[in-house]
Amino acid sequence: MSIILPGQTQAQQVQTPGQPFLKGKDVDPIRERHDVDATHEAVQRMLAGGTPNWVKWPQDYRSFVRESFAAEKEISDKMAAGYKWDDQEILTNRQTRMVNAMSTRDFVVKLNNNGITTALTDSGMKGTVGMWCIVPHTNRLRYVCYLQVPAMYEWSVLRLDSHGIPSGEEYRGWRTVAIQLVEKEIITEQQCHQIFGVPGANKLSARYYRSLWEKRHGRKFVDSLEDQKSLGQ
Repeated sequence: MSIILPGQTQAQQVQTPGQPFLKGKDVDPIRERHDVDATHEAVQRMLAGGTPNWVKWPQDYRSFVRESFAAEKEISDKMAAGYKWDDQEILTNRQTRMVNAMSTRDFVVKLNNNGITTALTDSGMKGTVGMWCIVPHTNRLRYVCYLQVPAMYEWSVLRLDSHGIPSGEEYRGWRTVAIQLVEKEIITEQQCHQIFGVPGANKLSARYYRSLWEKRHGRKFVDSLEDQKSLGQ
């Protein structure tokens, strides 16, 4: 570091050992670190053929870019169509799915009152907690899933990305948690109905019953005539 003591000229600066020398204000920092002449030469070459069209008509080029992005988005959406779910329109309908809210505390109390030992932990996601339960007839804790706090609606609401492809849940429903309890073998299907009630059989509850069917049969549901009969359709 350079220090100019009172009464000293620039030539009499004191250079602190081990510190870099800082040039004064008379030094142009741009010319010091940048080759201005080379820049001028490069700009002249760029403008040799006259002012570029993108400078003379910027609005036209902005419109072209927007149209190009829109065209690429349309192509991407068509490619993504094969990844969409047949029932995602139902799963994203907030009005029909965000009903029968239950506080997270009441949900856990229902389990505790039916002999299920639970433990809640920080899930690492804002507005949620992780739920662990002791597997029946054992002393082992098993992670079930996350619960939304302070309350959950009955049905989960599906989240879609910019191409309309399912991308997780926008809201976690307590029926989803009930299904997870059955799949993780914390409660049986019968206990699930006893604790949380039996929803009406309709398009809204179709995936709920499908998940129970898959757990009961140990195989993936295929929308065949045989499986429709098994579901009572």
